[in-house]
Amino acid sequence: MAQINDSKGVSAERSAAVLVQKFIREKGYILDLMLLACLVFFLVFWGWNFAVQFLALITATFMILRRINYEKHIWLKRVLLIGFGIGAVSFVIIEALVFTQLGSKDTEQADYVIILGSGIKGTELSLTLKQRLDASLDYVRDHPRIPVIVSGGQGPGESIPEALAMKNYLVDQGIAPAQIIMEDRSTSTQENLAFSKKIIEASGVEHPEIMIVTSDYHMFRSKYIAAKNGYAAEYGISAPSPGYLKPINMIREYFGTVKAFL
Repeated sequence: MAQINDSKGVSAERSAAVLVQKFIREKGYILDLMLLACLVFFLVFWGWNFAVQFLALITATFMILRRINYEKHIWLKRVLLIGFGIGAVSFVIIEALVFTQLGSKDTEQADYVIILGSGIKGTELSLTLKQRLDASLDYVRDHPRIPVIVSGGQGPGESIPEALAMKNYLVDQGIAPAQIIMEDRSTSTQENLAFSKKIIEASGVEHPEIMIVTSDYHMFRSKYIAAKNGYAAEYGISAPSPGYLKPINMIREYFGTVKAFL
């Protein structure tokens, strides 16, 4: 009796899968239109940010894959399954590595503090950038002789370099202007750390130990890139990040970490 029930259950699951496949094959254009409508909506209200780019990737992938006749192209089906499998495994591994650094609160004595930029609107700090700066305050106040490099250039929609906005905020919080050094040319994490290293080396420190301050989800990649740039040691203070942005930030971090590894 149990075998009969199990057989019925498997049969029902297969029937449901067949119905879904049939709907996608015959009525998939409805899903195409829904995804395109969502893409246009978010593009208008959010602009061409990572979340919208990711939705565009999903939309394009769905529209292409649903038009393939997998019964005819068995080899392509196998290639796609292998590719998706590799992607899933790599995603789990990289996200696990990212999670190892979410709560970094190192206390070691460093030669320099490097606070990584994260966008401003006009002259106003983004929430993420403000959280990074706030996370640095206790350490910076406890170590008034350690130079602090605020790192970030000027991008679209920014009236001043991120580094200047960061310096102004720290000064408003009571940090001495003489303790703060601006690196105002970088546009990526790689440039943040590479350009900051040039500033440090120009001061005569050849193998610096640094305290990186950045968002929790961004810490693993930042430390990895710092190591690639030849710092003697990479410590970190993780700033909290908004919970509602965590999923998309973690997805973005997967792609950013893959790029860093390559």
